[in-house]
Amino acid sequence: MTAVRVENEAAVRRRFPEAQKAGEFPKDKNLEDFTRYFSMLLAGLSIQAANGASKAELRRTAQMAVAHLGY
Repeated sequence: MTAVRVENEAAVRRRFPEAQKAGEFPKDKNLEDFTRYFSMLLAGLSIQAANGASKAELRRTAQMAVAHLGY
């Protein structure tokens, strides 16, 4: 699981600069901090899924997280 989380974080780390260049993500955000934050959200969703949260519950939680990302 650690390897999966590390690869997921690396994928996010690669994607955020592209999003900044495309104007999809604010240029004033610290990408490393935001990558760790986003990775933490994904890990939390993973734990909730492992603990039995339904797909609908996970979707609502993810939507809430996205709404509060702060950009």
